[in-house]
Amino acid sequence: MTEKELEKHNFLNWCRYADADELENAKWKNHEIWERLYSEYANEIEVINRTKQMYESVSHHEIGMQKFDLSLKISI
Repeated sequence: MTEKELEKHNFLNWCRYADADELENAKWKNHEIWERLYSEYANEIEVINRTKQMYESVSHHEIGMQKFDLSLKISI
């Protein structure tokens, strides 16, 4: 794994698991680095954000993940 690939992997994993406060703090404290990484990986970050929103929506509606996974398999 090259240094660039490692940077991408670490940044995207951090974005996946960071909460909203951590993301905002990073934007303000490390603005230049954040802008560079965000612009490079905007598409991947958008996928992460959509996944988080879908997961939150499912968990708030008390639909079991097992039922949700089954419905996805059926629709494919």
